[in-house]
Amino acid sequence: MERLTSALGARRSDTLTFEELVRQSGLDEELVRLATDTGLVRPLRTSAGGADDAPDTASGAADGEGAMAGTLYSAGALTMLRAATELLAAEMPLDDLIGLALRHASNMEAVAADAVGLFADRFADVPTAQRADLAARLIPLVTDLVAQHFRESLVEHATERILAGDIDDEPARSDAMATDSPDARSAGDPGRRTSAGLRTRTALTLECRELSGELDPLAVFAASDAHQRVYWACPDGDLEFCALGSAFDATAEAGTDRFASVADTLSLLDVTVSGDSGHPIGPLAVGGFSFRPDAPAADSVWAPFGTGCLTVPEVLVVRRSGQSWLTSVPGAPVWPVMAASRSGVGGACATCGAADGSGVCGLAAAAGAPGADCARDDTTVRGDAGDDLTGTAAGSLADPELEAGPASDLNAAALAVLGGGYQVDDGYTELVRRALGRIAEGGLDKVVTARELHIASGLEPIAVLNRLRSRYPSCVTFAFGCGAQTFFGATPEQLVHCDGLRLQTDALAGSGPRVGDPARDRELAAELQRDPKELTEHAMVVTDVRDTLRTCGAALDAPSPTGVMELRRIMHLHTPISGRVPAGTTVLDLASALHPTAAVAGLPRRVARDWISEHEGFERGWYASPVGWTTLDGRGEFRVALRCALTGPAETRLFAGGGIVEGADPDAELTETNIKLEALLYALEDD
Repeated sequence: MERLTSALGARRSDTLTFEELVRQSGLDEELVRLATDTGLVRPLRTSAGGADDAPDTASGAADGEGAMAGTLYSAGALTMLRAATELLAAEMPLDDLIGLALRHASNMEAVAADAVGLFADRFADVPTAQRADLAARLIPLVTDLVAQHFRESLVEHATERILAGDIDDEPARSDAMATDSPDARSAGDPGRRTSAGLRTRTALTLECRELSGELDPLAVFAASDAHQRVYWACPDGDLEFCALGSAFDATAEAGTDRFASVADTLSLLDVTVSGDSGHPIGPLAVGGFSFRPDAPAADSVWAPFGTGCLTVPEVLVVRRSGQSWLTSVPGAPVWPVMAASRSGVGGACATCGAADGSGVCGLAAAAGAPGADCARDDTTVRGDAGDDLTGTAAGSLADPELEAGPASDLNAAALAVLGGGYQVDDGYTELVRRALGRIAEGGLDKVVTARELHIASGLEPIAVLNRLRSRYPSCVTFAFGCGAQTFFGATPEQLVHCDGLRLQTDALAGSGPRVGDPARDRELAAELQRDPKELTEHAMVVTDVRDTLRTCGAALDAPSPTGVMELRRIMHLHTPISGRVPAGTTVLDLASALHPTAAVAGLPRRVARDWISEHEGFERGWYASPVGWTTLDGRGEFRVALRCALTGPAETRLFAGGGIVEGADPDAELTETNIKLEALLYALEDD
């Protein structure tokens, strides 16, 4: 131990007492205690568990000076405190510095434990005396490697920010100048830079009004011809919305920092909301990201979607807890909302609730329609007559009006043309065999193989979405329209939900069939929970998610038991994961760290992702990728886009995949993808 501590620079002759550390650092005693408590500065241990061990920092802080008196610190602790002194002298915020220290300490604990574990595994068979020599020689090299990597990464990121204009040597030319410029108010150019390199800010005003009755967001989506349109429904989570048009786009830059580039652009937006208060979630940015960080080819079907984008819509209709809300840019076209309200029982006005037969008076006034006259002014709360307005069917998720007509006929015809041909796919079973061969070679523990099913016709997704939200209330039914293309589906997998300091996510991996007979389904669920292959796959995902969240500084709750999520035709092993995140952590931060999870890529992630790109044979686009929403203060939810399809005027592509680990059977994996495809295929026609 003496040999190792000497090699690491922690010699007894170099140590300082707590009092010496306070005196030589020049810091207040409480700040030094705080630095110790956060893990920025750590006391020495003079033996491996002996009586001379330094006291636990938490108990030391609690017990006062007596407990700290015998604590020893290395000379490096003084170096760190002097660096902290310089930062504080530069008026760096203390709370933020402490937050960084906590996050750094958490990450370094994990890295240190992994490094020691790697060393122990590599030299387990070496005699003890030789292990001590090896440790004294090699562990300092690991320290140098990690420290140098961190230093170079810090310099690289700072350089990028300086070149981007985020850190400027002319602080007098501040955000105030940028915000006051006319260009700063242009929502169509959110990322513009001045000649001095400073990015401009964008001011955006939104009007919010509570509608008098429940307006169906899917009916609004169906009525719209906006180039950008989004539909989102989580019945069990009591949230449904439709977002139309674009008031502000945060477009992802291709590359590994695309989530950060979107967050950076959103940070330039200043929003003012007028009108009714009490909106359940506030202004939203909605959208998603591609599976890979590379930009799609110009002629790709995914080209309109790009590598990712979050949009603050011109028109947002939210339905939650029996209420409906409309948030819009002044003067935005709200006629799709008006059209949806017309189908309400009695034609009640969506704004004032008056059953005058028009169904649109207040919204027509908002749209500037001539002769409009609404009985409600902008400050009146919802009227009693609002119960008559159902949008397309208040309180009902599946609306018969959305089922009927040529759209349903088109979808049923496409299903009839497809027939059962999708159930045989020799190319996919061969892909699974290649994956198993690669796993057997070593260096790849799991890879998620997927297949793409073509239908030679377009679909009308409205009827499908209507059925999906009714049949899968525990899933999120979603649709992202971009021009003539619509990407839609119903996903069971939550990537992450962040509400302030709390996070929630799921590990969802390992699948089996569900037949609809309660007794048989119980047997199948029990078999799934005993299946070695499925349990192995699931355990990999749980470990990967928990480890990733810890690197984000999350303090995770005690592990939850693994259960079974049952859907109409399939069941999955399911483990909820929750915890607390450091202040300032956003849902985009967490989504960036988690994507792509082991459930949709494999392990190790980079190796699996590269293998997929080389062998899968089609472009995933937004399939198996994060889609969702965020508030402007960082709360929100992203789901993994599964059980989904991309449809356009001439063709439709459906996607499904499965996790391949050692012991997988290619034919069984094909059957699993068929079951997943049928979640959408059977929604092309009614039960």
